[in-house]
Amino acid sequence: MSYTPHVNTPSVPALPPAREWTLSNGLRVVAIHVTQAPILSVELIWRAGRPYEAQPLLAAATNALLTEGSSSHSATALETLFEQYGTALRTPEDYDTANLSLATIVKHAPRLLPAMVEVVVAPTFPAKELKRYIKRSKQQLREDLEDPDTLAYRMLSEAAFGASNPYGYGGTKAQYEALTLEAVQQHYRTYYGAANATLRIVGQLSTEVEELLEATFGQLPTGTRAAEPTYRVDAGPPQVLQLHRPRAQQTMIRRGRRGFRVTDDDYPGLCVLETILGGYYGSRLMRNIREEKGFTYGIDSDLDTYRFDGTFGISADVANENVAEVRREILTEMDKLRQDLVPARELDMVRAYLIGGLVMDLDGPLAVSGRHRSAIIKEYDAAAHLRRLDAAIRGISAREVRDLAATYLRPELDWEVIVGGAADSGSGSLSSGLTP
Repeated sequence: MSYTPHVNTPSVPALPPAREWTLSNGLRVVAIHVTQAPILSVELIWRAGRPYEAQPLLAAATNALLTEGSSSHSATALETLFEQYGTALRTPEDYDTANLSLATIVKHAPRLLPAMVEVVVAPTFPAKELKRYIKRSKQQLREDLEDPDTLAYRMLSEAAFGASNPYGYGGTKAQYEALTLEAVQQHYRTYYGAANATLRIVGQLSTEVEELLEATFGQLPTGTRAAEPTYRVDAGPPQVLQLHRPRAQQTMIRRGRRGFRVTDDDYPGLCVLETILGGYYGSRLMRNIREEKGFTYGIDSDLDTYRFDGTFGISADVANENVAEVRREILTEMDKLRQDLVPARELDMVRAYLIGGLVMDLDGPLAVSGRHRSAIIKEYDAAAHLRRLDAAIRGISAREVRDLAATYLRPELDWEVIVGGAADSGSGSLSSGLTP
């Protein structure tokens, strides 16, 4: 008599609410209180990323140069100041937003927060630093274009979104060289006001801390809230593209398409479908292509979203001689999900895996703040989104999974990119826009 262990699905607690208020200059504050330690992590998040830029790479350049000197401190002096307190100003990269963050302990905040605000209010944007930024970026670009994985990612993004789309372009030497100090300064003046930002706080809040926030961040110029950008996609019809590199011992396979957002009605169910296909250790792609056939060490799928768009994709790194078989097996697994109902045991396992991940995402104030951060950047209701995910994961039926697969797992809608040493697959030739 065989024994089938019970799959336990934990309960997902409600997302602990963030405390929200507005400073006197209109700056929105989203704060998570920490009782266990006297820490304070602050992050300014501006609606100033790629969708808002006037030319490619301008948003990233402006954000990177923000900390390269202020009216009272050179870049070196700023670095020294923050190092004295065991911290540093960070400019986290995100396609949709510009970001400036600092983590410290509460007793150092009265010294450090004014310096952080000075950087925001009076950056100098030295011309020499822009030149250095362009030089460093072009060197990094040369290195990236030698990496097959980076090449495949760039090619698929540009193919799926289009070369002029904020999520599609990968950056070129000419685009870096087109950056000017005037454009950087204009982007800063347009988007770095308090009315266009959110201040995310994680830490030990008190009356004194809140008064300090008002005395520092509350004095930032108000500015104006950015208008919704015009979002366009200029991609052509899906096809297969191959970049043959004869000396490469492996080949990167990347396939997928755009058109997915966190706020879409189908998004929660797609999280389940994507996990079944290739999103965890027990997925269909892993079992078939890695474990049973041994064609690859790593294969997975992902559902990656931005503020205005997102992708559903599959990636695999395989030996050149296995490329044709792996491509066929990927299509086979997609077809099975379109045609057959997922067995109850498998669906329950995926439910438990996803619910467990949600529970872990709420483990502690930093994790909770991370979910609020994502909601700030992509502009959705964090608590309502978590409830939607929980309900869909628990309640989705095998028939609903099959219906979603029939709608979204359609090979004819996917772009596919093949980069490496595999022989010519009969793919479409690369356009000049897709080559480095």
